[in-house]
Amino acid sequence: MKFLKWIKIEKIGYGGIGLARMSDGKRILIKWWALPWNVVDLKIVKQKKDYIEAHITDIKSYDKTIVDAVPFCDHFFSSLEKKDLTDEEKTKIWCGGCKRQLLSYPNQLKLKQDIIEDAFTKIKKLVPEIAILPIIASPEEKWYRNKIEFSFGKYIIKRDDKLNILSDWSVGFHKQWEFSKIVNIDSCWLISTATNEIFWYIKNLLISSWLPVYDQKTHKGFFRHLVIREGVNTQQLLVNLVVSDQYLVEDEQKSQWDNLLEIIKNDSYLKDKVTSFVVTYNNGLADVTHTPDSETKIITGEGQMYDKLLFTKENISEDQEKNEIEVSFRISPFSFFQTNTHGAEVLFHTAAQMVGYTKGTILDLYCGTGSIGISFMKLGMGDNLVGIEIVEDAIIDAWHNAKINGLDEKVFFAATPAEKAFTTVPEITQKLENLWLVVVDPPRDWLHKNVISTLAQLKKEYEFKLLYISCNPITMARDIELLLQEGFSIKSLQPVDMFPQTHHIETIWVLQ
Repeated sequence: MKFLKWIKIEKIGYGGIGLARMSDGKRILIKWWALPWNVVDLKIVKQKKDYIEAHITDIKSYDKTIVDAVPFCDHFFSSLEKKDLTDEEKTKIWCGGCKRQLLSYPNQLKLKQDIIEDAFTKIKKLVPEIAILPIIASPEEKWYRNKIEFSFGKYIIKRDDKLNILSDWSVGFHKQWEFSKIVNIDSCWLISTATNEIFWYIKNLLISSWLPVYDQKTHKGFFRHLVIREGVNTQQLLVNLVVSDQYLVEDEQKSQWDNLLEIIKNDSYLKDKVTSFVVTYNNGLADVTHTPDSETKIITGEGQMYDKLLFTKENISEDQEKNEIEVSFRISPFSFFQTNTHGAEVLFHTAAQMVGYTKGTILDLYCGTGSIGISFMKLGMGDNLVGIEIVEDAIIDAWHNAKINGLDEKVFFAATPAEKAFTTVPEITQKLENLWLVVVDPPRDWLHKNVISTLAQLKKEYEFKLLYISCNPITMARDIELLLQEGFSIKSLQPVDMFPQTHHIETIWVLQ
């Protein structure tokens, strides 16, 4: 069996995966724009003993109370659209970034609320009194991303058993599930007008250089990625152009690149709009912006930019005199910063209100560049901050961020894995006097088993609250169950939408 006909999707799980069942009860996991109550035809791509994985080939019918919006982006395409496309049109559709455009924003929030409720079904059985609060909406439905990463490449299709290049110079996003195709983007609805204008301007500069795009299959070519970061509250812009300089073997190619660099350095428009422009030379085979062997050079500016998170005091700390609080952050080309700036303000402020104000030490086990802990300290929460982070560059930024916010004498940061921190950096234990809050916002799928045991041990020594923030409710539910077994109790749960038009969800748990 290769195809399934007239399958009704029962619900949507985390990651936007549609869930349905065969007549014998076997589960079907469905990708490609699955929505509740759609009736679809499927192509089976994997068969296991307990489930089948399949892709949608056709949508037979859909629930108009769910699919109630008109797509706003010219690059969007779904199986609901029955039309023939020209070769040029094919190169400009189906980037897959905003899969929820067919749903109004209230319906998107309802779908995400249902996903959260479903993910924590087992936890609710263990703790019947737990209430999952209504999801908090993002301040913006569009134009909210402060970072965008475009890829360069070609658009190649197979036709009549031959490879046909529909575009040999595209910059945009990988077509969903088709690595060899780069959808040529004119503009993106998730980034601001300012970022779109810079993207369009730089794109035309690069086209005029006559240098080729990088081919992921042959690993030949020059332009690889274009990353633009915007300081939403400072109006600063940081541009990182990623190239493969192993292409520059001939004098003519080197001359083309040198000429382009001179144009970038002296262009009056870029001087006015871009805070800093850097180039990353990356010859690695992986489709990533940088590797340990890549090198980043500053072309203009200082190689970094700054942004702020802005908070209004609402029952955080009675000791705070200011009603409006600014927290400043240095953002380097590869440092992590929450993608939705105004959403991060809502997320952090909501978490702070859920935890409440108490004196004492804050321990952040995955601190990154210090954004959560430093924000909490500026909001008047805690007396000291201990941050742990595996990425050394992030720790360098964290120390700097503490300093520019006047907190450098109240913080301690260590570059070490969270699961090994208390053995590799013994002085951390000495700095946990009067521990009252532990923060975990893990970048990986779930908490390491050693982190679970560390939290259990700390619970025997200190009375603290545990704040757990995660974008993956499935692995979060698994961790919460383990923490319950270690004697923690659940205080509250709050979903927050940071990524409208997508399936991603942030969830805040408070345990004690």
